[in-house]
Amino acid sequence: MPGIDPAITVHWLYVDTTFLPIKQKKRNFSDEKNMMIREEVQTLLKANAIRELKFPKWIANVVLVKKT
Repeated sequence: MPGIDPAITVHWLYVDTTFLPIKQKKRNFSDEKNMMIREEVQTLLKANAIRELKFPKWIANVVLVKKT
C-alpha cells in the first residue's frame, strides 16, 4: 500500500515452483454483483491500493463477502 514503510509491513506471495498453477473455472455473476465488483475495483484502483496484472495462464475468481 502506498505510503507505508516496507520496514513495517511487506506482503510476499511465496510460490512453490514444484506445483503447477490451478486454473479455476470462470464464475459468472449477476448484473447487480458485477456492478458492485466494478465499483469496488475502481475505488481500490483510485486509492492505489491495487494495480492491474495480467496472468494469461490462470485466474482466481472474485469472492464476495457481505458486510454486516
